[in-house]
Amino acid sequence: MSVRRTKYQPPLNSQCLCGSGLKFKRCCIGENDIACSRSINKAKELIKEKDYKNALKYVRHGITNYSILHKTNTEPYIRSQNEGVLKLLDIDIKALSELTEYLLFCYRALSDYSSLECDLERLRNNIFDARWQRKITYYQILALLGDNWSAEVGKRELKKLMPLRESDDVEITQLYLHFYSEDLPFKRKVDMLDSLINSIKIPSQKLQYQVAKAVQYLCIGDDSEAELLIEKAIKSYELSDHNHNAYGCIQHARALSLLGDLKHSAALKTQSIQAFESLLNDDSWTDIGIANIYFEIGKCLYHIQRYKQAIDIYQKSIEINNTIIVKVFISQSELEINDLNAINTIKSVEPSLLMLSDSERVDFIFTYAAISIAFEQSEMIDRSFHYLANLPSLDTIFEKQKSSLLLEISSIYNAGKLKQQSGILKKLKSLFHLANRYIILQPNVAGIGININQMLNDLEMKSKKEE
Repeated sequence: MSVRRTKYQPPLNSQCLCGSGLKFKRCCIGENDIACSRSINKAKELIKEKDYKNALKYVRHGITNYSILHKTNTEPYIRSQNEGVLKLLDIDIKALSELTEYLLFCYRALSDYSSLECDLERLRNNIFDARWQRKITYYQILALLGDNWSAEVGKRELKKLMPLRESDDVEITQLYLHFYSEDLPFKRKVDMLDSLINSIKIPSQKLQYQVAKAVQYLCIGDDSEAELLIEKAIKSYELSDHNHNAYGCIQHARALSLLGDLKHSAALKTQSIQAFESLLNDDSWTDIGIANIYFEIGKCLYHIQRYKQAIDIYQKSIEINNTIIVKVFISQSELEINDLNAINTIKSVEPSLLMLSDSERVDFIFTYAAISIAFEQSEMIDRSFHYLANLPSLDTIFEKQKSSLLLEISSIYNAGKLKQQSGILKKLKSLFHLANRYIILQPNVAGIGININQMLNDLEMKSKKEE
């Protein structure tokens, strides 16, 4: 005998379930019988027309409608611990999370993260379950990060989700790895990456974390294992029965480039260049995304010793988005062609050194030291010794090199034997070539310059995958 359920009716003067902060009677009261799918389909239409403000309204209708369904059909029976009800609860959390992602999408397009954070706090009461509460906290962290993804903000806010739980969504683990990967021991990091690789169904993300795992083996000097992992990841991605999105294509091109480094293969580097160049014909990219692609092409050209072309491509990247680290890479190419401009280029980075990440500072310091020795700049050699001595904690493979470099630089500088510098210069060059590998595919969920419509397509693909 079926139980007749009374449909939940939000009190007229209560805050609307959509999170707007308005009273229900002044917000979604006339739209709460519209099917969620109809609301979201209408929101998608408006998003494609770039009418994000009205799209947001329809996303809200969908959230209200589904929340009423949850409070009618699931919430009253949760305490019974009935298996069927618990399955319904799982479905409700996933469905409302998906609707919240559309809320995030609209606010991101409107660049209004402060309103998003307030809306999210109001959505906490829509489902009384620890997983939903943690999911809301996750979205609030994204709102606080906005478009800048500050490491300081990320690490501070993620403490609210510590410790990680087995029941956590993949996205929470991804966010944790983005900000804390450098602080984790090797085994813990590899175990987390394996967990992600096994859980993720989207080929582009699976490729990303498979290569990130390979990077960890590079960090302990196991190039052969890294090479096998990357070859396997590339093959799996290429054979996947999936429409490869822009994010996947750039991950694939990067993986080819990294494999080319490991195999010392000009053919693979050329294949990677072609893959990056094909992305420039795709309208999925913002200006920042295009600048990133030029940067990647420049690095590939550098590694096949086409230094002048690399400089030209790096300059294109800087013209679009004046990123400090690109100047470091330009100075590397200038050094290779014995161009004195390398001195001024690397010096121009010094005032902005604190704006570089730890891994970018590694590239700067090795490059600065190489240029100072190559062009016999005594003052710069002295500074490079200081920079090396104060390097942040590095992976094992770099720490060993750093100690010997400090001794050698000190020796040639104190003895005044700058002419006897070919050996140490060769070592420095090999190191900053090596350093480039280690930052190429660190876990990253911040985005790489993909435009808002492409992000919508990817969100739709995610929904279909989950269905």
